[in-house]
Amino acid sequence: MDDDDILQSELQELEDLLRSPECTVSKIEQFYQNGVNTVELMLLWKWLLGVAGSSITDWDIPVEHKDLDIITDDVLQISDMPEEQEKMIKILSYYCTARNTRYKAECGWAEVLLPLTSLSYGDMYACFYALLSKFVPRNCKADGKPFHLFRLLLLYHDPELCAFLDTKKCPPDMYAQRWFRSLYVGKCEVQVIREVWTRYLLQGDPFLVFYLALVILVNARDVILDMDNCGGTEIATKITAFPDNLSVEDIEDFVSLAKYYGERTPLSFRHDYHSQLFGNAPTESSFASLSQALCLPISVSELLQKTAEQGVSYLVVDCRPLDQFDSGHLHGAVHLDPDTMLSDPAMFTTNVATVLLTQRKTFLEDDVSLNHLCFMGTSREEEDQLLNMVVAHFLHRKTQFVSSARDGYKALHDLLEENVDIGLEGHDYSQCIVCCEEQSSRLTDTELSISNNDNHSNLVSKMSSVMKVTTTNMRSKLGALWSDDLTGRHVTTAVKSKPYRGAENVFSIADDESEDDIVGGASSSEESDKEVINIKLWESRADILQCFSVEEITPDGKMFPSVLLLTATHLYNVRRIPEREGMGYIRYRFAFSAIARITAKKKHPDVITFKL
Repeated sequence: MDDDDILQSELQELEDLLRSPECTVSKIEQFYQNGVNTVELMLLWKWLLGVAGSSITDWDIPVEHKDLDIITDDVLQISDMPEEQEKMIKILSYYCTARNTRYKAECGWAEVLLPLTSLSYGDMYACFYALLSKFVPRNCKADGKPFHLFRLLLLYHDPELCAFLDTKKCPPDMYAQRWFRSLYVGKCEVQVIREVWTRYLLQGDPFLVFYLALVILVNARDVILDMDNCGGTEIATKITAFPDNLSVEDIEDFVSLAKYYGERTPLSFRHDYHSQLFGNAPTESSFASLSQALCLPISVSELLQKTAEQGVSYLVVDCRPLDQFDSGHLHGAVHLDPDTMLSDPAMFTTNVATVLLTQRKTFLEDDVSLNHLCFMGTSREEEDQLLNMVVAHFLHRKTQFVSSARDGYKALHDLLEENVDIGLEGHDYSQCIVCCEEQSSRLTDTELSISNNDNHSNLVSKMSSVMKVTTTNMRSKLGALWSDDLTGRHVTTAVKSKPYRGAENVFSIADDESEDDIVGGASSSEESDKEVINIKLWESRADILQCFSVEEITPDGKMFPSVLLLTATHLYNVRRIPEREGMGYIRYRFAFSAIARITAKKKHPDVITFKL
């Protein structure tokens, strides 16, 4: 066989692998490790990005856009090849026109296009579009939201380094803009870029861009801390250039370390901000307070989940007043009275030492990386001012892995709802401040209802009786499920694998739910706005415990072939794409702890409804 025949045979082998139902990430990675040429690499990228080329076939169109001069300047700065320049200018102009957006100088889009120039126009545009929507964080600009989030990530893992950069007035947007918006293209060699991107796409985790940045800083921390005599701008310039020195041999360890830090970062980091950072249709933002956040906020639902597979478990430090702590707290939580910080500093110092000793004792029993501190407050501004002082004290001590429970005890209490006695230790309805407030509110509502509805008292009485019976039946049916949920087990294997009466699995959104109410709900009818995945590839992932072929029923009664994927902590609904066999897009995802009810009606027992 001559060289052309060998290349064609290897390309055919890769195509057969990608089409195979047995295709997995490990098999693709093994094929890649054996060496691939440019054609094979581009085929692999297209498959990992879930694109099959653009529907636009005629690219012989005039290049017209109001920002054409800016586009041209950016392209000429990074490419000196006329053929590449022409393709990049045409695609960037078309993208801006189609999206009705302005092109800003040095926005990173030209850099993202550069590694794709060996593709055809259609494939180049499709890959570029997928990369921007799936992997490049939105709002990568000065004082942009991704950089506020990255600072909290750095503070979580290396508070000393974060404090040094803060002191030097060197925020992440000064050194990480180029990294984030170009996916580390920068001034790296072509082979280095290809290696980084391939490993990036094989991981399929858009948040890897954050963890790679964290690895760069942590690995260079000694160099950075030695820049004490430099100003913030000089430090930022030097940090920005760090990735330019990477070699191909460095990339495997580079990505492995990024995965290591990702596994030791709270799940909330991904779950709470994914839809706001990636995709074409952002959801309602929860970034508003991040720039002022004292430490990384996490969802209280994460405290109820066993996250050993993510390498994170928590020692909850409850900083509410002692009487509130005694009337209900999370199992295993330790109390630290913030009042003693001012009233009895010696006692406070002793209490802090006790907390750290408790943490260290746990470290001796498990891996040191498995233990993280989460501070719990009341969610009342006045009382939580002291909580902030406590958190600041721990950060000043350069304590790693410090987080706070978002919205405090009230959010935890609301999440547990009727399981509050199981989920909280020492819960006392008569003393619990949340229960007392709810009881007071119910009494007020009842008084108003009685005064305004005297003529309907009999009807109300009958309705109340029905509701009591229904609630009792529902509790008995779901009690086992929720008790398992609170210990990290959500559905038994028997329940997961056995369809009702042999019927095909069917599920729907609750009658009173709109699709927008579902966490991570659909934001657009266009497939390109979704996170498109290869279903077989996802089913082979180590964290996927069960998968089911189902029919999704939408509120308007339409049915769509879908797949439910279950991890130890989350449920994903993936809607199949009929015209693209084996592919689908994630409709929504939510934690098991966020599911309020799972119901099936007597008339339609094969229809399961999830209520959040």
